[in-house]
Amino acid sequence: MPTVAPHRRKKNRNGTYFAVLLFLALLSIAVGAVLSVRHAERSEKLSAETPSFSLEPPDTELPSFPLASAPSADDPLLVLVNRSHPLPADYAPALTKLSDWDLSVASVVYKPLSQMLSDGRAEGLRFQICSAYRTREEQQALFDEDVARYMAQGMTEAAAIEQTERYTMHPGCSEHETGLALDIVSLDNQLLDETQSQTAETQWLHAHCWEYGFILRYPPEKGDITGISFESWHYRYVGTEAAQYLHENNLTLEEFWAQAAQ
Repeated sequence: MPTVAPHRRKKNRNGTYFAVLLFLALLSIAVGAVLSVRHAERSEKLSAETPSFSLEPPDTELPSFPLASAPSADDPLLVLVNRSHPLPADYAPALTKLSDWDLSVASVVYKPLSQMLSDGRAEGLRFQICSAYRTREEQQALFDEDVARYMAQGMTEAAAIEQTERYTMHPGCSEHETGLALDIVSLDNQLLDETQSQTAETQWLHAHCWEYGFILRYPPEKGDITGISFESWHYRYVGTEAAQYLHENNLTLEEFWAQAAQ
């Protein structure tokens, strides 16, 4: 048998080995390309399914603050509005219309609101603003509507008014008339009830809203202080420093003003 044959067989085995490696490498590249295209198509689809939110973000990122000191009671963002502290009849905030909802907010709220919702959306959350600024006339109509609804359920007028006051302020006494208050819920659950606090959107807002200058206005354990039952969806803008101070000291606006009066 010729001596060259073993050498030739070995050479062929090496060639086959390298051919297999080359094939696997090309196959890996092809699969990666297909997955990349599918990922891009899926991302585009998800983006198309996500509601648009075209508010422009702030020019700069919101700053971080050291431990906050007590804000000034003269800060107009800290105006206290409730049954005992109605707004002046001529109160007229400067407003900015939201582009994705037929609603307006106080102009000072526009940029921090945009940043907060944009950051939440970046984490896959989907928000719905269901209420913002209301005129006094709109607040009156809302109050009357709630009273009528309870009376239709068999309540007396006095009982219906008492029940309405647990969640809805009299005209002139609602924070919504300042443009500083918003009701924000999950797009997938727009019920204003106890289930709202279980949504990912609401839990994220509760954890982070103070970083953008908002507070949860009516927390569950403070109903006897605020006079309003727990509303997991109602946020009030007070500015970043004041929000941090109220958050770190677990204070409602009523408690802050009680301290300021001392």
